[in-house]
Amino acid sequence: MDWIKEIEFKDLLDKDTHLIYDHCGIEVLMSLWQNLPGLELYLSEKNLFRLKERYIRKKYFEAQKANKPFDKKRIAAYLQVSEKFVYNALATTDDKDDRQQKLI
Repeated sequence: MDWIKEIEFKDLLDKDTHLIYDHCGIEVLMSLWQNLPGLELYLSEKNLFRLKERYIRKKYFEAQKANKPFDKKRIAAYLQVSEKFVYNALATTDDKDDRQQKLI
């Protein structure tokens, strides 16, 4: 698909495709066309929030194991979430967390 780079193409991109190009670049756009042609994609933040919750719990368990303090404000800023989000994440668990905690 390198041939795309040899022509002017930006004016032919529709709204969503142009958004992907603007934020991710031509390489990502070409990869999506090659690997997922014809699919309509919706990237929900729900998955990202669940990933952040798991990361918070992982870092909390690591801090506990190392007998170090866990800075909720710092991790909230790092993940660009509220401090309440961090507290809520620590109040919940999932199957993966249970396995990790048993190993620690």
